[in-house]
Amino acid sequence: MKALNKVSGVALAALLLALIPAATTDAQTTICGKKYVAGGDDVPAGNTIQSSQTYPSHLLNDHMAKVGYCLFNTAQNGTTSSTYISGGQLSTAWNRQPDFITLSVGEQNTPIVDAVNTCFDNVKSHDFSSALSCATAIQGNTTAFNNLTNDLTTIMQQYKLIMAGRPKLVVAVLGYPNPFPQASDVTSPIAELCQGTTDTIVSCTTRWSQLPAALTALDQVIQKLNTTISNAVQPFYIGYQGRFIFVNPYQKFLKHDFKMDVTLRLDEVCHLCGTDASYIDNHKSEQNVGSDNPWFQAGSDGTDTPFYLQPPDQINDPPVVLITESQTTSGMGVYPNDTGNKCISDLVWEAVKWKLGIPEPLNSNICQ
Repeated sequence: MKALNKVSGVALAALLLALIPAATTDAQTTICGKKYVAGGDDVPAGNTIQSSQTYPSHLLNDHMAKVGYCLFNTAQNGTTSSTYISGGQLSTAWNRQPDFITLSVGEQNTPIVDAVNTCFDNVKSHDFSSALSCATAIQGNTTAFNNLTNDLTTIMQQYKLIMAGRPKLVVAVLGYPNPFPQASDVTSPIAELCQGTTDTIVSCTTRWSQLPAALTALDQVIQKLNTTISNAVQPFYIGYQGRFIFVNPYQKFLKHDFKMDVTLRLDEVCHLCGTDASYIDNHKSEQNVGSDNPWFQAGSDGTDTPFYLQPPDQINDPPVVLITESQTTSGMGVYPNDTGNKCISDLVWEAVKWKLGIPEPLNSNICQ
């Protein structure tokens, strides 16, 4: 009878162990020593990528799991600073009794989000004057940035209350990388792209010379967004001995903007039209105007018609006639890919590990 009881006890223990869930990135019942709660928008939620490729997952798997943390990722695509408060993510952070929190909000706020949808679509369509107008409108919307500041202040105050009961809590609030190329990097690719069209160099150059100004304005939007977030966090950083930390990936992502593979096709070009010597030829120009090492996940291709190439260069009399033209723009995307998220996670870890009591040496060899 004693032997039976012993066997039954072992079997019961094995059964109980089997019922305990393994550590996952977002399981509601995960049992662990320390809790990391990730919240926010499309970046931590992993818009366009797998959940294992997000920066919260990289933080867990590359750094935090080995020191006893598990992850609850509450982030959702489309989350704004306001809906983070009202949509349940903030209350969930309370309920999880976190030891560490990351937050990414602001980029999806109206109309700041236009930088990664409307303005982005303008650039993909080669409508650079509209992209400039779009970015300028965002910069001028003081109310939007003031509302973001107010929402962030409310969120930080709530975190402060959580911290009162969990004095070792550390909060990392993140900025955003700029997915667009720098204006100074596109001059040479534009010249090569237009030169390759042969019969429409002038009209091509006229349109593409508008891109640098649009890129400068879009860069200013991203920098204003990051400055707004940083300024909102700064008083809490000072007041709580650095337990609120702003982590800005902007600088590390320079030169790793999206790829922008542009193909301009002059499918039918009539030369000496209206004469006995007329003939049809075609030309194609291909050029990457963006990064050769992008840290942004590519989205769908753009296939608009480049009517801006009309009229072709008037190099003959009778003039050249452009009959059919087409374009493809591929590789563009606004959300970090796996490599980009790995960089973000490493930046966060370097910023917080000592605050979390992890005596790991500093590592300057990240985001290479």
